Amino acid sequence: MRNLKTLLAIMLAVVVASCVSTKMPDAYQVDPNPLVNKGGNVAVKVTGTIPPKSFHKKATVEFQPYLKYNSTTKDLKPLTLKGEAVEGEGTVVSTKEGATLTYTDNFKYEPEMQVAEMWVKIKVKKGSKEQQLDDVKLADGIIITSTRVGNGENVQMAPDGYEKVTYANKTANIYFAYNKSNLDLSLKLNKDNKDAYDALKDFIAQGWQIKNITINAWASPEGELTLNQELSDERGVTAKKVVVSDINSMIRGRKSTLTIKDAEKDVQYIVEAKGADFNGFMKALEGSKIAEKDKIANVIKSQATKADREQQIRNMTVIYQEVEDMLSVLRRAEVTVTCLEPKFTDEQIANFAISNPDTLKLNELLYAATLTKDINTQFKIYKTATEKFPKCWRAWNNLGAINIKMGNMDVAASNLAKADEIKANDGLVANNMGVIAAYKKDYEAAEKYYQEAAGQNVDVAYNMGVIKMLKGDYTGAQQAFSSKTCDYNLALAQLENGNAAEATKTLDCAPKSGEVHYLLAVIGARTNNTQMLYDNLKKAIEMVPGYKEEAKKDLEFINFKDKAEFQTLVK
Repeated sequence: MRNLKTLLAIMLAVVVASCVSTKMPDAYQVDPNPLVNKGGNVAVKVTGTIPPKSFHKKATVEFQPYLKYNSTTKDLKPLTLKGEAVEGEGTVVSTKEGATLTYTDNFKYEPEMQVAEMWVKIKVKKGSKEQQLDDVKLADGIIITSTRVGNGENVQMAPDGYEKVTYANKTANIYFAYNKSNLDLSLKLNKDNKDAYDALKDFIAQGWQIKNITINAWASPEGELTLNQELSDERGVTAKKVVVSDINSMIRGRKSTLTIKDAEKDVQYIVEAKGADFNGFMKALEGSKIAEKDKIANVIKSQATKADREQQIRNMTVIYQEVEDMLSVLRRAEVTVTCLEPKFTDEQIANFAISNPDTLKLNELLYAATLTKDINTQFKIYKTATEKFPKCWRAWNNLGAINIKMGNMDVAASNLAKADEIKANDGLVANNMGVIAAYKKDYEAAEKYYQEAAGQNVDVAYNMGVIKMLKGDYTGAQQAFSSKTCDYNLALAQLENGNAAEATKTLDCAPKSGEVHYLLAVIGARTNNTQMLYDNLKKAIEMVPGYKEEAKKDLEFINFKDKAEFQTLVK
């Protein structure tokens, strides 16, 4: 009975086949094969030749590609072929001439698809009859080399703000009576200004190296032009004599900390006679409480000559006592002392940062971290900075950046959250948050962070290269990575741009790691350089044992999986 059923089934298939009388290609060409993940999508093109006089004019063929992976199947876009006498949608195939079957699709990659196969179901229909042909394997899939981007993104360090050379200055005035240039300490303005001038002398007495002393001497603008210039010149001379005398007195003092021996010879003086301070007067007038100040200002400004202007100011002093008060403070010499602020040496700063950080100011402590390349020392210094200066966003950002370099991503995220809390939306912090997001494979969030940072002129080119790589823009990625040499990600972009030789050269000088050797093994497979393949795959597995299982399913090695050398490495 069983033999009879089998015979009937065979006869039925023959009858159906003879009725349908439609053939499909004997072989298919698939590009690429294996399939390739590019930017999260897999594009595939299948072609084949349908012979002449083999496709029935009333026949319809359902060409249904699908993926098999991980005990599941996923139908891809279907294709319908039809004979010349068939109505409806579909690609017409000439019965007489046959045709070239062309199928294309682009589907989203999912991680489970790495170990997959592409097959096709083919169903032939003619009227009420149909025939299901055997499924045909089209391709293996899917190569994911382009997604093997390294975690080499650039972190951004906030500036330490430390100045190796800092100038400090202090200013005080010496005042003069109307049309006078001699020193008069009994003058009320000089009495009122005594504390300020004493503070200037105390500043000098610290003993800091004096860069220069600038004296700008002025006259009030109601006097005659030539006289004002002479007065300001004489007042400058007087002020310099006063300063020189005061400094020499400090030098002779028993507790002097000054290193200079002669105040006249050892100090640079810049004395300028500024003449009448008309702008100073007008500014004082505009800021006064005189009800008619706008009218007064207009009258003064409208004068045709400086002489007329000076006369109008003199006229105003008769009417308004406030004007005379404004003029009196303009009869002065401004004395500014500029000193070089003492600094610790770099060696001292580096030592204090570890042994006695309380000795250092914030910027000195942040600067200390730049004086060493040891990441553990940097971590310790930035950790100290956050403890001593918990409101400093720079310290938190830099600690976060160091934790990223050390692989402490969760701790780094906490550090950066603190930095963002203190200074919201800073570009440097945003960049570093993007690096963490990329590490966690949240590339959408990473890209948003990088765009925010770029909007604040932070250099995110390399980091955006990672995003470009994952989006399949290999040319853009290579350009983004080009700021570096001997770099893994640069080599990956070069390889995906079809330049295996350039990628090999880049990797040869790159710091050796498991991922570098694995990519060199991939290049060996693509170029059929078996020694390069096996030597580097062996080193990759020694450094990162997980590469053994990865290599087993990596279709880059599909042509070598049955070779004894490959089997020995991955067993």
